[in-house]
Amino acid sequence: MPRTDTTSWHTFGDPHSATFQLPIAPGEPAPASNSSNIDFADTISNTVLIRVPPSSSYTVNLHYHMKHTEYLRVVKGSAKVTVGPLTRTYTKADGSIRIAKFVVHGWSRATADGEDLIVQEWTDPADGVKEVFFRNLFSVIFDAKNMKEDFSKLLPMGWWVGWQILVISSGMDETPLLVESLGSGFIAQVVAVMLLSLAAFAGWLVGLRVSYQEYTPREIRAASSKDE
Repeated sequence: MPRTDTTSWHTFGDPHSATFQLPIAPGEPAPASNSSNIDFADTISNTVLIRVPPSSSYTVNLHYHMKHTEYLRVVKGSAKVTVGPLTRTYTKADGSIRIAKFVVHGWSRATADGEDLIVQEWTDPADGVKEVFFRNLFSVIFDAKNMKEDFSKLLPMGWWVGWQILVISSGMDETPLLVESLGSGFIAQVVAVMLLSLAAFAGWLVGLRVSYQEYTPREIRAASSKDE
């Protein structure tokens, strides 16, 4: 599939669903336009700002990380956040939410109406993996939407994109729970790893990679050992 050079982009997503503002390298000027009215200084130092507008159904589905501790902070609005077996509403007053390795989590707007929800995400270690993940994820989706027809006779475009996202997830420490009926316990996590590994291996056989040069700025390519 032809790839667009998105290495200089800092904003991805759909303004009607969710917009992702990615980190700005030290010394790099902030983009002139800031549609989310957020101080761009907040996106320096390996953090990602996510804006979810009212009425958006955008949801971060349940997943977990094996190599990173993740942190969330509600900057504006209110979010319904699941961490392990607990689900509750968080606002700016609650401060940072720490999510340990292997703990299943996800989040969405707490209510459909009201103001924008703005959430800040970052990880420990702050090694650039989260940025590489989002850059490749959204760039793949962007290029797929701009294809006039399926580029393969074997699978529809949607299947290819889903498969590619699983490959990206496998190398970027993102393990989604793929079988909803299994819940979110240990068995569900083991099955998720097995299915993700299978999708990644099969993807590698047909040329799908975890990251691509056209999508990944040079200064963070080291975050992916499988950079293409």
